[in-house]
Amino acid sequence: MDYVLHPKSEIDSRIKKLKDRMDDIDGALLFQAVDMCYFSGTAQDGLVYIPRDGEPIIMMKRSLERAKEESPLEVRPLKNMRNLKEDLGIKTGATIGLEMDVLPCSFYFRVNKALEDASFVDVAERIKHIRSVKSEFEIKLAKEAAQMLVEGFSTVPDHIKEGMTEVELMCRMESEMRLMGHQGSLRFRRFNSIVPIGHIMSGSSAAIPSFLASPTGGRGTSVVFPHGPGYRKIKRNEPVFVDTVGICNGYIADATRIFSLGKIEPGLVEAYEASCQIEEAIAREMMPGRTARELFELSESEGARLGYGDFLGGPVGSKCGFVGHGVGLELDEYPVLAPLDHEIQEGMTIAVEPKIIYPGKGVLGVEDTFLTTSSGALRLTEMPLEIWEV
Repeated sequence: MDYVLHPKSEIDSRIKKLKDRMDDIDGALLFQAVDMCYFSGTAQDGLVYIPRDGEPIIMMKRSLERAKEESPLEVRPLKNMRNLKEDLGIKTGATIGLEMDVLPCSFYFRVNKALEDASFVDVAERIKHIRSVKSEFEIKLAKEAAQMLVEGFSTVPDHIKEGMTEVELMCRMESEMRLMGHQGSLRFRRFNSIVPIGHIMSGSSAAIPSFLASPTGGRGTSVVFPHGPGYRKIKRNEPVFVDTVGICNGYIADATRIFSLGKIEPGLVEAYEASCQIEEAIAREMMPGRTARELFELSESEGARLGYGDFLGGPVGSKCGFVGHGVGLELDEYPVLAPLDHEIQEGMTIAVEPKIIYPGKGVLGVEDTFLTTSSGALRLTEMPLEIWEV
């Protein structure tokens, strides 16, 4: 797989979209690696400053040489934070946007001291809404990520065996996708969240609750990494939950399928078929002009109609509160298919994931990544929907 650089036209278009949302601020000062890469083409260690009026300023500390190779914009050295006001040309009393959802307090205090009497506002919401709509450049990479994921799922029947651990199966699938070009890790924007590239859990362990903002938890491998695949051994005649991501040059596609060694009990098969029906109902309505709230309410009503309302998204008292999410450079992008007024627009890549969770038994659910178009949602992770019985 080729190492893809961002064309200048792509970066210029993104910067213009942010500037168009700067009526109330003088500039946006970005430190988070993904946001920096989105607006400059490089995720090296430094900062990106986008003034409302004037050219963006890219300053990097480590590695300056890499940043110059990767970014289509001019990159300057960053020696320290003390001279930010002069280096960035920020006027006294300016209003500056910061990524307040992820910026560490230590950075905030340093910026506040360097810029003296500047005032600060949160610019993260604007950036997340801009990033939610993908360009043709991004859609191409998302489609390649989806194809990688399809090929990765197709290798699971070759590796799954009775008695192997969840971690071992995860390693086998990850190895296959790493050889296809998968970067081996993924970005998640939430504070204190650690995310493996996939949740592969068997039987009851898939329904073990965890802190992660996800329908599923899992035992994990330790108290410091308490979710995802663990050391439970895979058994026959139980659902094996495989939820993982493909990543192509940073762009994510997300999918879930259920595997089994032999047949699983009919009631669990019916629950899985219900999740597929719910996904299809959402996909039919996921078009420009609809809202995330409407799609979430549709999921809830379909779940209740089919008789799974008490287990869709988790058991009562532990529901995850959403049925889908945007994917892009991070796993948890906008829109979130939850009781929110996020509007569906053309060019979004959205993972739809109705999961039915039975404590003590397992998780039955499907997930696919869709591209929203003017004529409806297009499934990118195109692979068989039925349970993959081995």
